[in-house]
Amino acid sequence: MIVTEEGPGVFKRRIAEKGIDDLPPGEVLIRVHYSSLNFKDALSATGNRGVTHQFPHTPGIDAAGVVEESTSEAFKPGDEVLVTGYDLGMNTPGGFGQYIRVPAGWVVPRPEGLSLREAMHLGTAGFTAGLSVFKIQWAGIMPDRGKVLVTGASGGVGSVGVGILAKLGYHVVGVTGKKRGPEYVLGLGAREVVSREEVNDASGSLLLERRWAAVLDTVGGNVLSTALRSTDHKGAVTTCGNVGGAEFAANVYPFILRGICLLGIDSARTPMDHRLRIWSNLAGPWKPAKLADMARVVGLDELDQEIDLILKSGQTGRKVVDLKD
Repeated sequence: MIVTEEGPGVFKRRIAEKGIDDLPPGEVLIRVHYSSLNFKDALSATGNRGVTHQFPHTPGIDAAGVVEESTSEAFKPGDEVLVTGYDLGMNTPGGFGQYIRVPAGWVVPRPEGLSLREAMHLGTAGFTAGLSVFKIQWAGIMPDRGKVLVTGASGGVGSVGVGILAKLGYHVVGVTGKKRGPEYVLGLGAREVVSREEVNDASGSLLLERRWAAVLDTVGGNVLSTALRSTDHKGAVTTCGNVGGAEFAANVYPFILRGICLLGIDSARTPMDHRLRIWSNLAGPWKPAKLADMARVVGLDELDQEIDLILKSGQTGRKVVDLKD
């Protein structure tokens, strides 16, 4: 397992061995086969106390594997399951270890249509993208309404968002500033790619040209502000990330003159009934056509460099962590 430890003025990561008895109480013991790397994992792994309060700690907000022991009637040994969100990997030892022990209320049966590995190709990033698409449709934005902008389109949430929306027939416009980003995003099903500069308006204008029926924003900051000011009448903007900044400038005109919706996405505390519905969609009609191309499998010994990369916004697609051996 990966353990982040606090030393004098610094946090360090190392691969360590611990026993099952070191895990916290819980109703379901799971042997983890796969996890995945998310931005929140990188924060936890580098000692961010806004994510994780006490160290040493094992990050990993995603896990997919097989039930080893269960005191809950809902699960039995041998069941294939996954856990994303709740407190996993934040203050509860997470998926970067070969075993987790969690409450039964956190556990999702593996959806038919997804293997354990495919479930982690999606992980929290894919689930967040799924919630964003759900909210866009809830707001009444269907493919015939116009173009849908996806910011951070070559990152984890953005790439899955592009894949889902393309599968559903939307005209997706992806935003990326990475060197090989345009080729990657177009390969996932986007019809157009624009640069970061094109969706990062600094003019101070209260309203901009109406361009988007909806926006799936993963960036925050001024990009979110620009999205709000350039969304069409009765459009919708979802927000789920802050790599571009936790604060953004806003005014009332997009809301009172264009009637747009700003919809926040919180995946960690999604109620189980809604969680199961989203996972069912991700395993079925929303399953991206290029899901296999969205992720690269890495081992625990490769996570250090991947954590550094995602913190620098250098990650393309998803990273799945193989813990089977």
